[in-house]
Amino acid sequence: MEGSATPEATPPPEVEEERPVTRGDLRAVRRWVLVAGVWAVAATAVALIALLDTSGDDAERSAAQAMDSATRVREAQSRLDKRLEELDARLGDLPQAADVASLQTRLRRIENDTKKATADAGNAEDKLTDLEDRVTTIEDEPADSDGAGADSPGAGDQP
Repeated sequence: MEGSATPEATPPPEVEEERPVTRGDLRAVRRWVLVAGVWAVAATAVALIALLDTSGDDAERSAAQAMDSATRVREAQSRLDKRLEELDARLGDLPQAADVASLQTRLRRIENDTKKATADAGNAEDKLTDLEDRVTTIEDEPADSDGAGADSPGAGDQP
């Protein structure tokens, strides 16, 4: 292949000779791992302190809110107790069931007496009307020859 250019082989980069790991190298790595571990523990401690400090604030706020809520509940309970005492006092002033039953019995008696009185007044009116009719009938009768004029008004007035 005359016309094609063949790449010439490039020499490999110079490779350092690999040497075995020494104790000093292992100690250096171990030191750096220990340093990284200490830094990780320190960072975790700082994070926990920050978390606990924040949660302490949250706990304080929660405790304050709980105390406020408890205070409000006590005040509401106090108001409710006062209202219940007032209601109990008002209920104590109301008549007892026996008093109400007695009043109902008296009211029924009064209603019955009123009905009787109304009926008696109606009967008396009927009797009065009958009596007036009888008196009118007697007054309108023609006078008899026997006692004519003795009962009639104005009979003794003439000479």
